[in-house]
Amino acid sequence: MWVWLAISFSALLHMTAAYHGPKWQYYVFKPLTMVLLLILAWQSGLDSVYRQAIFIGLLLSTVGDVFLMLPKDRFIQGLASFLLAHTAYSVAFWSQIDGPMVWWLPAMLVGGGIIVFLLLLPALGAMAMPVMAYIAMIVQMTWAAGEFWLTAGSTAGLLALIGALVFMISDTVLAVDRFRGPFRASTAVIMTSYYLAQALFTATLLV
Repeated sequence: MWVWLAISFSALLHMTAAYHGPKWQYYVFKPLTMVLLLILAWQSGLDSVYRQAIFIGLLLSTVGDVFLMLPKDRFIQGLASFLLAHTAYSVAFWSQIDGPMVWWLPAMLVGGGIIVFLLLLPALGAMAMPVMAYIAMIVQMTWAAGEFWLTAGSTAGLLALIGALVFMISDTVLAVDRFRGPFRASTAVIMTSYYLAQALFTATLLV
């Protein structure tokens, strides 16, 4: 209980600093929130492919956070880090699937991904291909999480699916803010949904 309160408080301090400062608070508590999740994942044990892949995904996400918060733009490096993080999460979720898969789920997710990409496309320019690859990866990761829940029917599978869907929301708002134009509420929406998604992925190790 206390560790989740600490994680929530750390995330809140980062988001508050994003709007009101100070800068040191912004830079400290963004990665610290992820480090707390990493510690929680480590303490849960890394004795399976699933657990190891989730831990690696959290670690790569932390690296991506550092790239994205640097004063000098490191968007490509951050995008690559999160692409690898979603690959790790995908490995975790696919490793839990044992049974027949459905096809309506990927059809819905791909359709949503195409819509988001087409809405962003006029503003992407040279970033069109990297963004398309990233959207494809997160759609695939969410499909894996959905199949995990549908085939296993477990609490962990449900948490994984909810986390993946929330992650899609976070990344969509981030893309809109970066490519279509910033808006004041974006940081709060992006970071709240982002930390919630990462916390849900970590929680799959604890149920």
